[in-house]
Amino acid sequence: MDPHARLFALLEDAVAQGVFPGCVAIVSRGDAVIYHEAHGTLGQHPAFVVAGEPVTRETVYDLASLTKVLATTTLVAIAVGEGRLALEAAVPTPWARACPGATLGDLLEHCAGLVAHREYFAEVEPYDAAGVLEKVCGTPRAGAPREQAIYSDLGFMILGAWLEREFAAPLDRLFADRVAYPLGFDDGALPRLGFRRLLSEAMLPRELERRIAPTEVYDPALHDVVPSYLRVRQSVPVAHGAVHDDNAWVMGGVAGHAGLFGDAWAVHELASAWLHATLPGLTPELRDRFWRPSAVAGSTRRVGFDGASPDGSGAMADVASPLAVGHTGFTGTSVWIDPAAQGGARIFVLLSNRVHPVRTDDRIKALRQAFHRAAMAL
Repeated sequence: MDPHARLFALLEDAVAQGVFPGCVAIVSRGDAVIYHEAHGTLGQHPAFVVAGEPVTRETVYDLASLTKVLATTTLVAIAVGEGRLALEAAVPTPWARACPGATLGDLLEHCAGLVAHREYFAEVEPYDAAGVLEKVCGTPRAGAPREQAIYSDLGFMILGAWLEREFAAPLDRLFADRVAYPLGFDDGALPRLGFRRLLSEAMLPRELERRIAPTEVYDPALHDVVPSYLRVRQSVPVAHGAVHDDNAWVMGGVAGHAGLFGDAWAVHELASAWLHATLPGLTPELRDRFWRPSAVAGSTRRVGFDGASPDGSGAMADVASPLAVGHTGFTGTSVWIDPAAQGGARIFVLLSNRVHPVRTDDRIKALRQAFHRAAMAL
């Protein structure tokens, strides 16, 4: 079997086995896209109004924590390039209460001393972003800055608010104006890459139903024990166009750690803009600074990005060069850039909704490794 057919079969089998309802994958080498295929359906659960509709290359997915790289880190890089911010700048008031002594760079490297995760959505009414940030500031820290790397949404919640203050604009509008519009992603009612702000729990407009893949179905019958998030979010039957991350949801759908939606091509093009340093204000020197490995012991982090695990246990398995950078998203998304891959620089994009109908299946971890092994063989 040739490498293209092997990768196609791998993703078709993942659909058949229920790893996810469907996905879109892109692999590029140098300046050439060598794989761009859609697989499976948007979803099958009857709570989803267009269950069984096929995925297309233009299908939009909830990107989850890819928001950290594609939106927040990108906007920070623009701010640094313009001289608005410096990676050495101390975290300002009021957010310094959460991480005394930490810097902007520490937040981006997940070493500011913040804890990993808290269920603020159970303590704050929708859609109170300020209330969540106040909770973040009052959360006891895990330790001093740069003692250890702890992957933390809290730091990127702070970064989102910090960017809004610096640019005097809401994060979704800031991303649209400074990233999506210059790169051609902002095309009306549903940008190819952008946030979806929540104003109410109204269902998705009918004209957008077939463009967005659903995520979780909030049906107690799908769980042996009703989880805390289900008690908060069961006012609508399925997350369809509303951010899946529960803390981002209670913040109104726009946050520094989650909330971005996009199609695979837009994700690829933004990754390419990082690779080739064609983002507004991004020089090769600044890009390389963001891609420099963290000096914190045991960390795989870069500045905003993650790096490949040296032992091959991460999403890139054992096929990445030491220079590879990228990120994964809880909903079943990932983007990786390997500037030193054999045969030329490569970009790997895999978008799926593996949390449909529920979030408990974690086979995506092994699938990501298999995907990158097969994709590197193209």
